Amino acid sequence: MTNNDNFDWYDYYRLADSYSNENDPAKLRTGIGRFYYSSFLESRDFILENKTFLNEYNKNIMQSTSGRVHKETRNTFNNHPRLNTTNTGVKIAQRLNVLRKYRNMADYDSTNPKHLKHVYDRCKSKSKRIFELLDELN
Repeated sequence: MTNNDNFDWYDYYRLADSYSNENDPAKLRTGIGRFYYSSFLESRDFILENKTFLNEYNKNIMQSTSGRVHKETRNTFNNHPRLNTTNTGVKIAQRLNVLRKYRNMADYDSTNPKHLKHVYDRCKSKSKRIFELLDELN
């Protein structure tokens, strides 16, 4: 990879997907996190590349490395008219909310949920759908 190439966030999805046949909690938790980040970062970059900002404050947050960019990405997809001619933006935001919730669980909750593999599978499905919805917006 050269300095001018951008990282393909879908590679995080592929990495997470490679744990599909695993039962190791560490791998499943890692996969959950990678599903979230692949979807979030691709969504953030979509906003940046298409300049679909809500206002100047939103633009500043979206162009920053602040932790607020996670919430602002969901807010943009929820509220930008161009992203919601068919409710696509709202659907992306809803899925990002679910993925973020599970990513937080995977990263911070030290108890092992009984259905960790089910959570992993759900995150995979939500993440895949976000990529499909982003493609529809293009």
